Amino acid sequence: MIREEMPHHWLLLDELSTIQVGELIASGWRDVIVPLGATEQHGPALPLLVDSEHGLQTALRAARLLDKTLVGPVVTLGYSPEHAAFPGTVSLAKSTMAALIHDIAESHARSGFELVYFWVAHGGNNPVLQEVLPKLQSKWPGCYVTGLKDLAGYVSSTWNRAPVEKGIPLSISGSHAGEFETSMMLAARPELVKMTAAEAGNTAPFENLVERMMSEGIDAVSVNGVLGDQRAGDADRGEFYLNKLAGYLAADVQQVREYLAVRSL
Repeated sequence: MIREEMPHHWLLLDELSTIQVGELIASGWRDVIVPLGATEQHGPALPLLVDSEHGLQTALRAARLLDKTLVGPVVTLGYSPEHAAFPGTVSLAKSTMAALIHDIAESHARSGFELVYFWVAHGGNNPVLQEVLPKLQSKWPGCYVTGLKDLAGYVSSTWNRAPVEKGIPLSISGSHAGEFETSMMLAARPELVKMTAAEAGNTAPFENLVERMMSEGIDAVSVNGVLGDQRAGDADRGEFYLNKLAGYLAADVQQVREYLAVRSL
C-alpha cells in the first residue's frame, strides 16, 4: 500500500521520467487516474483553475488510499460554454473534448496501463465522458477505460452531504464557486484565494437554476458567477471536503478493480 506520507511527485505521472514510469508499470503500477478539470470563472475570490486543482488534489489523495496507482496529467481545459460570458474562461467544443479523452486513453493504453479511470472534476465534462466511454471501454486489448459514471450519486453522497455534516446549508456551500469550492481552495492553494473579494451569489437550489444556466449561461442566474456564498470558506472544512471526495473516488476505482478481477476468472 502507498504510505500516506509518500511524496506526491511519486504519484504524478508527468513528474516522473519515462524510465521511472516504465519500471513502475513493470512492477505492477498499471492503474492511472486522469482528472478532467476546466479553466473557467469561479467568481471574484477564486482562480480559474479551481476544478483542475480540486481534481488533482482528490486524485492524489485517492491514489494514496489505493495500491499502485498513478495520477495522469490533469486535463485543464473542459466543456464550459455556460461560463463563456466571464473573461478568462476557456471552453473546448464537445468534439474536441471527446477527441482529447480518446487520445489520452490511447496513450496510456500504449504505455502499458491496464486501467484508465477518468475522474470528473467539472460537471460540464460529464455528458461528453458518458458519450465516449462505451466506445473506449475495451478498444485497446489489455486496457479497460472507464471513469465516474454516476455523477448524481457522487454529488448526493459528497457535495450535498459533507457540508451538512459540518453545519453548512447547501444554499451557502453552493454548486459553483460557493463555500464548498472556496473551502477546498483555501485548503489546497490558499495563496490563490482572495477572501477580501469574496461575495455571495445566487443561493437558490441548483435544480431551480440549472436549466436556465445551461441554456443562457450562468450570468443569466448569477451576475458574479457564484452559486452559493464564498465568504463562508474555511480551510479546515476544505480539507474535510477534499478527503470526502477522495474517499468516494478511491472506493469507485476499487469497485472497478473488483469487477475486472471477477471478469478475468
